Amino acid sequence: MSGVGEQMEERALALWLKGFGAPASEAKVEISVLDRRDRLKRALLTAGFCFAAALVALPIPIVHFVFVPAALLAGIILGTIRLRQDKIFRAASGRCPFCGTEQRFEVMGRFSLPKKLYCRNCGRELELTKAG
Repeated sequence: MSGVGEQMEERALALWLKGFGAPASEAKVEISVLDRRDRLKRALLTAGFCFAAALVALPIPIVHFVFVPAALLAGIILGTIRLRQDKIFRAASGRCPFCGTEQRFEVMGRFSLPKKLYCRNCGRELELTKAG
């Protein structure tokens, strides 16, 4: 049986980093395209983790009144979110349009544009967008 990462299609995209009042600079982004099976595996793993946490907390007095329902609800919500993620960010890198620092940006979650990023050097807010 193959793992989740082996079946995912990887894509590289050229996008733009924009900052208010600065010329845009090119950014390179890597994304993974998830098929239905990969999405289902990720959703079940996330929901299963939350359900396991609820099961562990079940015998703990007082705590189980709040934590167990919260963990069950979190498992359903987070599993549903993961099930809907068809494209996810893997990496993003580029040059800050303000200070010119070449860097790798922390980008996580579902692939959607525009995406707000922050420069590690100057701390300014940047926007990752499509060309045009």
